[in-house]
Amino acid sequence: MNPSPRLIAVSGVLIALLLLATLVLMLWNDRSSRVQAAQRQSMALVTGSDRLLRAELSTMERALRGAARDGREFYRQVPEQAPLLLAASLRGTLERNADLRSITLVDDAGRPLSAGRGDPALAQWAQPQNRVLAGELYVGKVERDVAGDSLLLAVPVQSGQWLLARLRLLVFQRVVSGLDTGSMGVVSIASRRGELLAHSLDPMAVQRPLPRPISQVPVLERARAWGVAASPLDGVRRIGAVDAPRDYPLILFAGLSYDEVMAPWYRYLYVAIGIYLLYLGGFAYLFSSVRRGTIRQQRLAQEVRAGAAELALAYQVGKVGTWSLDAAGRVLAWSALTRRMLALPARHAALEDFYAWVHVEDRAELREQVRQTLESGQPLNALFRLTLRDGSLRWLSARGERVHGLEAGPRIAGAITDISERVRSEARVQQAEHQFRLVFDRNPAPFWIFDMETLCFLEVNRAAIEQYGYSRAEFLAMTLLDIRPAEGGEEIRRMLDDAGAGRPSAAHLYRRRDGRTFEVVGHLALLEFNGRPACLMLAENVSQRLAYERDLAWRASHHPGTGLLTVEALAERLDGGRGGYTIIHVQLRGLQMVTDTLGREAGEEVLQAMVARLAALGLQYGLLAYQPAEDFVLAVTGVHDPQRVLDVVRETVAAPVRGRDTLHQLEPRIGVASCPLDGELSDQVLGRAAQAAHAARENGVVVLRFDQTLAQRHADRLQLVGRIHMAIERDEFELHFQPIRHAADGSVAMLEALLRWRQVDGSFIPPSDFIQLCEDTGQIIALGRWVIRAAARAARVLADNGWETLPVAVNVSAVQLFNSDLVDEFRSAAAACGLPAGALQMELTESSLMRNPVQAMQVLENLHANGITVALDDFGTGFSSMSYLQHLPLDLLKIDRAFVADVERNPRNAAICRALLSLGHSMGLAVIAEGVETRGQYDWLVAHGCDHVQGWLLGRPLPLDELLPVLAGPYPRD
Repeated sequence: MNPSPRLIAVSGVLIALLLLATLVLMLWNDRSSRVQAAQRQSMALVTGSDRLLRAELSTMERALRGAARDGREFYRQVPEQAPLLLAASLRGTLERNADLRSITLVDDAGRPLSAGRGDPALAQWAQPQNRVLAGELYVGKVERDVAGDSLLLAVPVQSGQWLLARLRLLVFQRVVSGLDTGSMGVVSIASRRGELLAHSLDPMAVQRPLPRPISQVPVLERARAWGVAASPLDGVRRIGAVDAPRDYPLILFAGLSYDEVMAPWYRYLYVAIGIYLLYLGGFAYLFSSVRRGTIRQQRLAQEVRAGAAELALAYQVGKVGTWSLDAAGRVLAWSALTRRMLALPARHAALEDFYAWVHVEDRAELREQVRQTLESGQPLNALFRLTLRDGSLRWLSARGERVHGLEAGPRIAGAITDISERVRSEARVQQAEHQFRLVFDRNPAPFWIFDMETLCFLEVNRAAIEQYGYSRAEFLAMTLLDIRPAEGGEEIRRMLDDAGAGRPSAAHLYRRRDGRTFEVVGHLALLEFNGRPACLMLAENVSQRLAYERDLAWRASHHPGTGLLTVEALAERLDGGRGGYTIIHVQLRGLQMVTDTLGREAGEEVLQAMVARLAALGLQYGLLAYQPAEDFVLAVTGVHDPQRVLDVVRETVAAPVRGRDTLHQLEPRIGVASCPLDGELSDQVLGRAAQAAHAARENGVVVLRFDQTLAQRHADRLQLVGRIHMAIERDEFELHFQPIRHAADGSVAMLEALLRWRQVDGSFIPPSDFIQLCEDTGQIIALGRWVIRAAARAARVLADNGWETLPVAVNVSAVQLFNSDLVDEFRSAAAACGLPAGALQMELTESSLMRNPVQAMQVLENLHANGITVALDDFGTGFSSMSYLQHLPLDLLKIDRAFVADVERNPRNAAICRALLSLGHSMGLAVIAEGVETRGQYDWLVAHGCDHVQGWLLGRPLPLDELLPVLAGPYPRD
C-alpha cells in the first residue's frame, strides 16, 4: 500500500517547523548576545563622555564665574574704573582659557557694554532650563563664523549685566575624540536646540544642520539605551545609548555600527538558511512524487461526480423541480428537490389531494389545463398559488407535456418553478409606482419631469399647474425655456451638469403665465422616464428668502441709522480690492453732546446733515464708513490726490452744521494713514488712522498723519497699562507725605498724600506719566482705592506716634468721583484702621467738578454729611461758575502754584491771589497756597491773610518713616 500524501505532508511539515524553530532559536540567542554587548559598550561610552563633558563645563563655569565675581567687586568698590579693570580681567581669563574665543559684557537685551559683539537673543536662552550643573552658567545657541564655530555662554554679573562668552566647539570635539567605537561607530554631542556640537566620526558635520532635530529627546535622570536606530546624518544603523542630563542642556549619543557588530552573525544566518533550504528541496521532491500518483487515481472519480453536481446545482439555483402525473391522471409524483422546495410531506400524492393545496381562486383553472393536456396533448403552462403546511403561499409556474414511456398509456411530465420572489418584486414595483404617483401629483411643491435632450416637459404635478397658471396640456406642449425668460439652453445644460456632479443649483428667474417673474432654486435628480434620460425637478420659490437674505446682508455691512458702510465692511472691501489707498479717520467731537443736551431728535438731525455732506465725498473719492457715535472713515481710492481730498474733508467738517433751530460747530480731529506705507492689511491701516486721530485730539491739532513714533508711543502706553495692573497687584506703589502748615505760626495743619511709583533701580516714574493713563483705562478706581486705604494706615501710624489730630488729605480723580462709592471707601478705610471722623480728607480739582456739576453736588453733599472734609485743588484754573461754586459743600480752597509764583514781585499774580483769597474767605472757606518755595512768597501770603501754606520751603514730600522725625523737629523757616 502506497503511503498517503497527507501523512507525508504532515510529517514533513512538522519536521520542517521543528528544524526552523531550532535554527531561529539559535540565531536569536546569538544575535541578542551580540546586541546586548554592543549596547553595554555604548552605555559605557556615553557615561565616560558625560564625565569628560562635565569636567570641561565645570572648568568653563569656574573661569566665567570668577570673571563675573571680579566684575561685581570692581563695580562695588571702584565703579568709575570698573570697565577698565573688568576688561583687563577678561583678557586674563581669555589668556588662561584658550578654548574661549571672546568674552563681552552685555546688558539684559544682549547689547554690548564693552568691546566685542553682543547677542540680541540673550533673554530668550538665558533661562533656567539652559543652566549648567545648577550653577550660574547658561548655554545658548551655536554661532557660525568664518573664524570658527562657537557656542554662546552667559554668566550674570549683576542686575542688568551679563558676561557673554563664545566657547570654541573644539572643546566638545576633544571629549568625543580617541574613543574605541570601531570604524563606523560614533560619539556625538548636541544641544537641545538640535544643534550638533561634536561628532567623533565626522568633525565637519557640526557645520551642517541636522535632518532631524535631536531636541526631541526628553530629559533623562541617567543614560538610557537607545536600541538600534538609523543616524539622521549618514543613514548608518547603530546600536546606541543617549544621555540628556537634567543639570545641563546638552545631549550625548554613542553608537556602534550595527553591521560591524552583526557581521559574524550573518555568516551563521547564511549557513542555517542553506541547511533549511536543502531539507525543503528534498521534502518537496518526495512529496511531489507521491502526490502525482494519487492525483491520477482521483481525476476519473471527480469527473463523474462533477456532471451530477452541476445538474443538481442548476435545478437548485433556479428553484426548478420536476414532477409527473400517471396515465390515469390520479397520482402525482415529484422529485426530492421539489419536495424540499415546497416542504411537501411525501414524494407523491393523489391529484385531488394536491388540488386541495392549490389556492381556491386558481384551482379550477389548473384542473382544466391538466384535463386538456391529458385528453388532447396540449402543453401545460399554468401559473397558480400553493398553500404550504405552515399557511404561507407560494407562486408556482408549472410546465409540462404528455410523454410516452414504459408505462401503459401516456403520462404528463414537466418542471415546476418557484416564482414567489419575482411576483412579490413586481408587486413592490407596482406599489412604488402608485406611491410615487401620489407623492408627485399631490405634493404641495411644484414638481415636473423634463426630457434632458429636448427640454420638453414630460409630466407636471398639480402644484406646478396652480402656481404657474398653465394647464397640464399646455405644460406638456412647452419646454423648460418657455418659463425661464432670461436664459438659453446653455445655462440649462450647465445646471444639468451641476446636478450630475452633485453641485447645488443657483437661483434663476422663472415666469408665470401672467408674465410675473420670481426666483426659483431647482432641486434636480436624474432618472429614466419611458426609456429616455430625464430629470425630476423640484422648483422651490425662494424670492422672499433671498430678499430677506439680501436685506440681512445689507444690514450686516451698513449702519442702519446712516446707511453708510460699517468699518468692518469697509475693511473687507479694501482687502478684496487691489492697489493702494489712503484712510482719513474723522472724529467729530460734539455730536454726542448735541444728543445729550438737546435730545435724540436734534442729535439725529445734526448727524444726518453731516452724513449728507460726507456721503457725497465718499461717492466722489472712494468709500465712506460710519463708526458710532462720532467717527467717520473715508477710504480714498483710485487716482485721487489724498492731500486734495484731505483739504476738502477739512473744509467740509469745519463748516457749522445747522439743526432744526440751532447752529452747531463740531470739533474735528483727523487721522491719516495709507496702504501699503502704513500696513498691508486694511485692519492695520484703519487702526493706525484711528490712532492718529486719537493722538491729534491729545495733542490739540486738527490733522495728524500716522508715523512709527506714534505707533511706538501707543505701544509704550499699552505696555505701561499692563505694568500698572501688575504694580497694583504687587503693591509696588507707595505714598509720600508733604506737610501743609498754618501760615501764622508754621505749625503742621495736615498732610497731603502724594502717590509715587518706585522702580527696581530706585528711580520714580512721574505721576504725570501714569495717572492720566489710569483714568483713560479705568484703573484709577482700583489705584484710588489703594491710595485711600494706604492713607488710612498712615493716619493710624501718625495717631500711634502722638499725631491723633493731624488729618491726611487724599487726591481723588473725576473718574473716582463719578464711578465709585467714595463715601463707602473712605468710611471703610477709616473703620478698618480705627480712625475718628475727619482723620481723612479729600482733594479734587476744579475741572473734575465741572464735568458733571449736578452729580458732583450730590457726591460732595454725601461726603460732607459723613464728616469728610473736601478741598478744591488748583482753584482758579477751571473757569467754573462762581455762582455754582458758592453752593458746593466745600471746606478748603487751594490756590494753584501758577498764581503763587513771583506773587511778591508780579502785580498780576498778586492781584489774582488777593481776589482768590477774598473770594474764599467770603464763602467761609479756609485757603491753602500751593508751591511756596521762597521766603518772599511766604511773607506776602501771611501778610494778606492766607490760612495755610504748602511748598518745598515748608517741607518736601517724604515717606512716612522719614517724615515723622521732621514733624517732631523745628519748623523750617528758610
